[in-house]
Amino acid sequence: MGAWMTLDSRRRTFIALVAAVVVVSVAYALNVRFLLTGQHAVTAIDDIGEAVAAAIASAACAWAASRATGKDKLGWALMGISAGLWSAGEVVWSIYEVGLQVSVPYPSLADAGFLGAVPFAIAGIRAFWDPARGTSSRWRVWFDGVIVALALTSTAWGFGLRTVYGSGSPWSTKVFDLAYPVSDILIGTVLILAIRRARQQQKGRMALLLIGVASYSIADSAFSYLNAQGAFGAVGNVLDTGWFLGFLMIALAAIYPAAPAKPAAKEAPLDLWQLALPWMTLLTASAGDVYSALSGHELDLFMSSLTATLAVLLTVNMIIERREFLEMLTESENARTMLNQEFKTALVGIRRFSKRIQDAEPLELDEVRRFAAEINRTAEQLDGMVEEMLDADGEDGSGGEVDRLAPAAEGVVLTLP
Repeated sequence: MGAWMTLDSRRRTFIALVAAVVVVSVAYALNVRFLLTGQHAVTAIDDIGEAVAAAIASAACAWAASRATGKDKLGWALMGISAGLWSAGEVVWSIYEVGLQVSVPYPSLADAGFLGAVPFAIAGIRAFWDPARGTSSRWRVWFDGVIVALALTSTAWGFGLRTVYGSGSPWSTKVFDLAYPVSDILIGTVLILAIRRARQQQKGRMALLLIGVASYSIADSAFSYLNAQGAFGAVGNVLDTGWFLGFLMIALAAIYPAAPAKPAAKEAPLDLWQLALPWMTLLTASAGDVYSALSGHELDLFMSSLTATLAVLLTVNMIIERREFLEMLTESENARTMLNQEFKTALVGIRRFSKRIQDAEPLELDEVRRFAAEINRTAEQLDGMVEEMLDADGEDGSGGEVDRLAPAAEGVVLTLP
């Protein structure tokens, strides 16, 4: 209770909204699964609920865009358009199923709304990207993107995309069946790369976006798989909750109470989970392989090609990372060696001038001033070197050298009035 009271009102409101989303989503899933309100009512709640959730996400993104600036403003505006198009597609779907009580044609105008939302979502997430940090050069980001995209493709192929591709559906519908999971792979790839580059104030929002995209991606893939098998019923499926929950999570991401920006001399380092997230997709890819094996599917040429390509790319990536690490380590050691030499030279100079003042006969005022000026200049050089070493310490995370030399510099400052 004490921790709750220490939160500001906006954060308490946000936590309450998160709890409400979880409760409503669980109730939504239970209603669809067990037909608690009757078949026709379940269909209406299912379809209209998804349209409302996407509309809420669109409104929340528009609100976030009105309060943001720069690239964030553009990002939320594009995400709002994407959610709005998806909501419009679901409205068309609801008119068929709920209003006219007929089967929805496939493909239909609803699919235009659903798939039309994809490029706006990709462009919106791309707008959140910040310049690369650390060793993440531009081409390395795209290199990582290819690895993530292939890993997600391998995952989707193992868990149902293979079945969709190999179904006997006519190509007029198979193209749309494939378009949904492929679109989700693209959106997921861009989002994971965006999280890798997210600022400190963006991390919470990007994490909620990831959960939202993952939720409706699962629903998209399930829709494609079941539709290819002719098993997508008119009453819907409990997996429809993925769309409902996904868009509500996107709405929460838009209204997430970001922490106030902290003044800092340099960019904060990436968190461990940000660094690891792209490589976590390799675990999902391996899970897809295991599932394929357990479900009796033979390893086909496409899956083998994906696995071989991933192995090559990962090997190249590891070699590049090790080379960059060795280059940085060498540069750091050379810089520290040079700083140590300069530091010791400056200390020797201060000791020499101090000794001359101490041992000399009574000095003229001008000579005393000259010695003092030399000592002051050398002390300023020491101070600059300490600052440079502290900056380097902040970048590589090591502190031994600075901790060892800082007391010496402090002692110099204390001996000079």
